[in-house]
Amino acid sequence: MPLDDLVSVIETLQQRIATHRQSLQQNEIRTRTALIDPLLTALGWDVSDPALVTPEYSVEGGWADYALRGVGNQPAAIIEAKRLGTLVENHLGQMVNYCIQEGIAYSGVTDGSHWQLYRTFEPVPLAEKLVLDVNIGNTPAYQCALQLLLLWQPNLSSGKAIPAEEPVLALVPGTKETTATVRKPTDPLPPSSPSSGWVTLPEFNPPGGSPPPQAIRFPDQDEHEIKHWNDILVAVATWLNASGKLTTNDVPVQSSPNTYIVHTQPTHPSGNDFFLHRELPNGSLVVNTHGSAIQMRKNSRTLLEHCGIDPAAVQLQVVQ
Repeated sequence: MPLDDLVSVIETLQQRIATHRQSLQQNEIRTRTALIDPLLTALGWDVSDPALVTPEYSVEGGWADYALRGVGNQPAAIIEAKRLGTLVENHLGQMVNYCIQEGIAYSGVTDGSHWQLYRTFEPVPLAEKLVLDVNIGNTPAYQCALQLLLLWQPNLSSGKAIPAEEPVLALVPGTKETTATVRKPTDPLPPSSPSSGWVTLPEFNPPGGSPPPQAIRFPDQDEHEIKHWNDILVAVATWLNASGKLTTNDVPVQSSPNTYIVHTQPTHPSGNDFFLHRELPNGSLVVNTHGSAIQMRKNSRTLLEHCGIDPAAVQLQVVQ
């Protein structure tokens, strides 16, 4: 599968999301037809081929929207589809339980824009089972393509899918040489890589128990020291607030229907107080700082996307 073809499909889907968002948000079938089916097909999962994909797959207690077939015609993954704009995290727990009962290695959910995939049998908490978390609606198409290679049919159907890693070799136009960069020359920040000490926020996925990064750097080159994992989220909120992108008019920002990331008061929708929180320097906003290292990184991406900032434009200095 040429990577350029996948990038082209993603760019088409991004245009559909931007142009037809209101219509797609109203109906799951529209979302599946316009966004999910084309992407699965581009990744080698021809949704019209029963040998590859079983729509409306029967699982205990219900039906899953897609079963992606693997070795021995057994499902390698189940994908649950939701209408555009749905908080996909709210529907993952049940899907993982289905996959555990059925012995299926991967469980996923998507609203056509936001794609998440989890390793069903990883012996860790649910949040740490996450192996794919990409939103094609607000992420550069070439970066989406690299991450979505995890779902590429020959890769996922093997039962031991390997994530794409940077750098990826690409032919330099007009030459026979290759370059080990996947960033476009118009990107505002210098290229990031573990060897340079800097990686983008979406790229940063250290093993459990790792220390936090040393610093965070924003698109305007503003840098902040990091001592604790929740410093990442606080730094993101502080920078967005100072830049005028996160004000009292932009909150609350939620990570789930029952949990706020940022609000004017340290109180969740249920009325429960934040277990841990920090006030931003101007005192007008409060950040919920309770959660795991994974949750802090995830909430940081959610907050950036909420404010219209590509998380890939933010870099972290990894511990050398």
